[in-house]
Parts: sequence; structure tokens; C-alpha cells
Amino acid sequence: MTRKAQAQPWFAFYAAAALFAGVLSLLLVATTPAPRANHPDMSVPILMYHHVGDWGASNPAWAPYVVKPQEFARQLDWLAAHQFHTITFQELLAYQSSNMRPPAHSVILTFDDGWAEDVDIAKKFLAPHGMRGVFFVYTGAVAEQDNGSGYVSWNQVRQLEEAGQEVQSHTVSHASLDTLAPSRLEFEMINSRDTMQAHVGHAVQVLAYPFGHHDARVIQATRDAGYKLGIAADDEIVAVEPREQWGNFQVRRFKMSYDDGIDVFAARMAEHAQK
Repeated sequence: MTRKAQAQPWFAFYAAAALFAGVLSLLLVATTPAPRANHPDMSVPILMYHHVGDWGASNPAWAPYVVKPQEFARQLDWLAAHQFHTITFQELLAYQSSNMRPPAHSVILTFDDGWAEDVDIAKKFLAPHGMRGVFFVYTGAVAEQDNGSGYVSWNQVRQLEEAGQEVQSHTVSHASLDTLAPSRLEFEMINSRDTMQAHVGHAVQVLAYPFGHHDARVIQATRDAGYKLGIAADDEIVAVEPREQWGNFQVRRFKMSYDDGIDVFAARMAEHAQK
């Protein structure tokens, strides 16, 4: 009986210490930044667009890359109703460099090739929803002033940037990078980046692979050129394995097509959330 009575103060001390340690660990979990994800696309859905228009049915070859205006508006409405907000790749990289996860319900809207219609997409669809996009432009198609070519001019690129949109690299000529000789591969990446930086006034650190085509050699060249992210296409494109080795240089997206309604869009968003 005496031993039991003597043990009680020690028991109380250890119990109090254990309780303090438990509370401290909870505080540390609450205040410590979450570890950086291996793949940005695992935490932020990245949507892939090319055109917004009604002409997909008349051009079946392009239909997978066209979204009807009314469907695009419904998709943005869905994102807003589900409390999603757009971020840019510059912001994503800033979160990564701080070892922080992006805020919940972040989404990145991307538009490939640098079509002249991108300015209208930003004005008529994104701005009214308070949203921003990232536009991947290949510099070889860009003239200094608007010229009716169907592609953006540098004047329009600057308009996009001034309106809060973001422009990043899609190479010089939109060639399939995995078919190029090393010197040409380096030129496509570095010249497009340097040319674009001269016009947009910010670091260009993100490259979208034309057609989504990439292999281990392309990924290494992207890294060597100083890019921080290499953006693939949709999940139908076979990626280089293992993904764990390449991380930020096989960032996946998913695209919406001409006949995809809001139900398909919602399903794809739900599919991403389960990854």
C-alpha cells in the first residue's frame, strides 16, 4: 500500500508530461507547412483548353480541342459554385518554394498555342468570373502587332499580362520535341523563353510540351534550360516512367472536348480529387 502511494506523484508527473507533449505536437502539426507534393497536379487540378467556339462539329479533326462557349461558361460557373479559385503557375511555384500547399480549391486554367481568340476568352469569360488563365504561346507565330494571322501579337500578349493573365512558353515552332536534334531542342526552349521574357517582364519558368510529346531526353533538356515545370497534355498521353523520378517535369492536365457536357466536367474534377 505504501509503495502505491509513493508512486502516485511520479505517475502524475509523467501523465502531465505526456499531455503537454501531445498538445505541443498538435500545435506543431497545425503551424508547420505541409510538405511539398511530388507532383503539382496531384494537389491542383489543371485544365487544358485550346479553342472556345461553336465550330467543333464542322471540323471533327479539331473537335477534341474545341469547347462550346455555353459549355465553357457552365464550367466556370461550376467552379465558382464549388468555391474554386484560379491560381497561376507563378503562384504555384511560389507555394512550392515556400514548401507550402496551395490553398484548398485552387485550379489552374491553361490555354495552348496562343490563338488571337485568347484575348476574348480572357475578357468575355474569365474576367466576369474573377478568374485568370495561363496561356502557352509559341513565339514563332507571334508578330509585333495584330495582323489577322489567327495568333496573338506581342501587343495582345502584353494585354493579357496587364489584365492579370499569365503567359508561358510553348517553344518557338510547336515542333514535336522528342524528334529534334539536341541543338534544335535547346534552341526551341531557350529562344522562346528569352524572347517571351523580353515582352512580358517576368521570369518564364514553365514549358508546355507541344502535343504533350516528351521523353527522358526532352525532360532533361527542359531542366537544363532552367525551367521549373514541364507541362504534359491530358492523361491519354503516355508519360515517361517512373513519374517519381521526374516530378515537376511531367505535370498532367485534362482537357475538355466539344461534346463534353457539364456532367463530364464534374466527373473529371471528381476523378482528379480522388488521385
